[in-house]
Amino acid sequence: MNNSERARFLIETLDPERPLQLADIGARLTKDTPPYQPLLDHGAARLHGFEPDPEAFEALKRAATERMSVYPYAVGTPGPATFYSHHIGSISSVFPLAPASAKFLGKGFWLNRPITEIDMELVALDAVEGLPDLDILKMDVQGSELGVLQHGRERLARCVMIIPEVRFYPMYEGEPTWAELDAEMRAQGFALHRFLHQKSVVVRSSQKSEFRRGAGSQLLDGDAVYIRAAHDPDALDDQQLKALALAADVMAHSYDLCAYCLDALRARGKVDRKAIKTYIQMLPKGVLAGSG
Repeated sequence: MNNSERARFLIETLDPERPLQLADIGARLTKDTPPYQPLLDHGAARLHGFEPDPEAFEALKRAATERMSVYPYAVGTPGPATFYSHHIGSISSVFPLAPASAKFLGKGFWLNRPITEIDMELVALDAVEGLPDLDILKMDVQGSELGVLQHGRERLARCVMIIPEVRFYPMYEGEPTWAELDAEMRAQGFALHRFLHQKSVVVRSSQKSEFRRGAGSQLLDGDAVYIRAAHDPDALDDQQLKALALAADVMAHSYDLCAYCLDALRARGKVDRKAIKTYIQMLPKGVLAGSG
């Protein structure tokens, strides 16, 4: 059973009251399929994409479907900022690269690539006109994640899952630490759930070429999954539990968390036991006991 078919079953079973409001900040177009695509394909979510780079924004706008809204804003701590647009677009940031860190991480070539400084105005997430309260937030904004959270408390008040990129070793001068971001997440009622991936690099030395790619020991960054603390399901309403169940399966591959949400909804008479058993039978065999 593929992910799309399982997502469709969950959507039909849960029958959410409305489409999930999902924001992707830093939604630069790539060849990769975004993790939330099944939710869009089955009409269960509306995507809100943010991209401050003019060319990337126009590309995103051209690719937008009827289930997508796009915003040409750099979201973060509101006020003037300098955007350091790097030749390698994925490491562009409102923070300048830290030369010593780049060299230590074996990424000294970053410093030799073109960087264009662009003056811009950062906008608070709470101040984005027309943006609804969010159910799910995914962001990859190279150091600005904390600013997004601190100035998005209103839009995130009902959010059940946030997937930020977190930095384990600093890449930029003055960027907030993961500890600061984690403290803000917890202050807003979220708990760390899991990591989707972690990236490590080979640190610079005279013998760097002797190490195979992927054998590096220095953690650099990764995508973390935070969930609104679900240990008390009574603190979440039906729509929030449905949103968390869908996000758990489709975006976090946290099938046990999805089952937990289904149980909570069954206790409220919203899902029957047979549907939960059917869901379990649709899971990838490698996650089930006795599957070998």
